[in-house]
Amino acid sequence: MDEVAEQQAEQQNQPPYWTSVGIAGLIFGIIVFALSLVTSYSVINSEPTGSLLSPVQLLGVLVCLVGAFGGMLAIWHYANEYDVSIKLGRGALIGLFTGIAIAVVTVILNQIWQFIDPDMTQKLIDSTIANFEASDLPDAQKQQMIDATVQNMRSQNSIGTQLLYNLPMYGILNVLTGMIGAKIFGNKEG
Repeated sequence: MDEVAEQQAEQQNQPPYWTSVGIAGLIFGIIVFALSLVTSYSVINSEPTGSLLSPVQLLGVLVCLVGAFGGMLAIWHYANEYDVSIKLGRGALIGLFTGIAIAVVTVILNQIWQFIDPDMTQKLIDSTIANFEASDLPDAQKQQMIDATVQNMRSQNSIGTQLLYNLPMYGILNVLTGMIGAKIFGNKEG
């Protein structure tokens, strides 16, 4: 029982991690947003190949993976700024909040970008349709894929849908990298 009370006292004496979460969330939110723009405009400006999976589309996976390292940066910053030991659970919590911050920053920047280039979504839809039409799929299957894709892409413009997609994705990924960061950077001898 004394060990539990000692651990709780230790946790309460640690400095707040919100600055580290905010810094990492802002940095990686901007990076994810910029990479998403590069990916979107690459799709818009590429010639239709008819391939259902192209290297440009694989960039989207890379964007997700890059966004996952915000939790690790937050842990690194927190451990170096305050010279504290970070347990796995605290690392997961810092990672979760960093993932939430990344999602919120990305959604805000996406909404701002809608004012800068309001036709981007339509251009992306047109480019995707052209790519489907260039494929060798049967017409009925093509139309079904086009309809589903257009509906999905249009619904992703809303703040709610973006948060519904981004929060769990970046939250879970950054929980994992936060725990990895706690193992790598959070073991201070004290």
